[in-house]
Amino acid sequence: MRKAKTASILLFAVSLGLFLFCVFVREGRQDQNGPEISMDQQEIQASIAADDAALLQGVTAADKKDGDVTNSLVVENISNFIEKGRRKVSIAAFDRDNHVTHAERELVYTDYTSPVFTLDGPLKFSLDAESLIEGLHALDCLDGDITGKIQMSFQDNFSYATPGQYQVIYSVANSAGDVKNLPVTLELYDPAQQMDTPELTLTQYLVNLSVGEGFDPWGYLASVTVNHYDYVKGGDGVLYGAQSGEVLDAAAVQIENPVDTNTPGVYEVVYTAYNADGTPGTVRLIVSVNG
Repeated sequence: MRKAKTASILLFAVSLGLFLFCVFVREGRQDQNGPEISMDQQEIQASIAADDAALLQGVTAADKKDGDVTNSLVVENISNFIEKGRRKVSIAAFDRDNHVTHAERELVYTDYTSPVFTLDGPLKFSLDAESLIEGLHALDCLDGDITGKIQMSFQDNFSYATPGQYQVIYSVANSAGDVKNLPVTLELYDPAQQMDTPELTLTQYLVNLSVGEGFDPWGYLASVTVNHYDYVKGGDGVLYGAQSGEVLDAAAVQIENPVDTNTPGVYEVVYTAYNADGTPGTVRLIVSVNG
């Protein structure tokens, strides 16, 4: 009886040893580590149009068991900007045992520009206007038309029922987190009070300039209506009466021009004309100097 019990214990011990040996051999043969990712440079420069292949340029992956697994590399994610034009690219590599290795490199765009605002007309709205964003658009080099993302905030007490000039900031952000602000003056008016007001029109109402670029405010004036008489600017830059051809003295239009094209920022050029009774009419040209 004792011999049988001893034999059973011995048999169990041998079986357990064989089992553990098999597990050890199997585990020893199985790859426990993911691939190793190597890069020829931690920071790359690329266009905003670069595809994943371009972002993976110079990146390789090797696995101790499977060898070269560079073809398994994928771009997992591209972060928001860590600073303007600079993002982090998250990369992953896989081996046949589904082990995953992660790595990061920085991406610097060579041709990135912040979102740009455009404007169809002056930021001048009647009291019954349905939208105070109408005519304002935003375009982005990464996302295209992002007009639908424009937000606005007032910098002073605002009333839809009270005519006047209000300070407002329009803002828009792209998918990478770059926010563009446009601090400007918005005017609300009562149509009944505008019948005899001089009117000035411009060729553009928002101009985007580069630092150091030339700027001539007179060049954006298109026409002036004073005392119910229309003057249109000719090719020579002179304002001529629409019917008589009479010349309107340039001094009849006052231009307040604070633009400094050497300093990035948003400026407003104010054009003013007066009727014979002294009634003024104004229009604003927004000038964004982009650094």
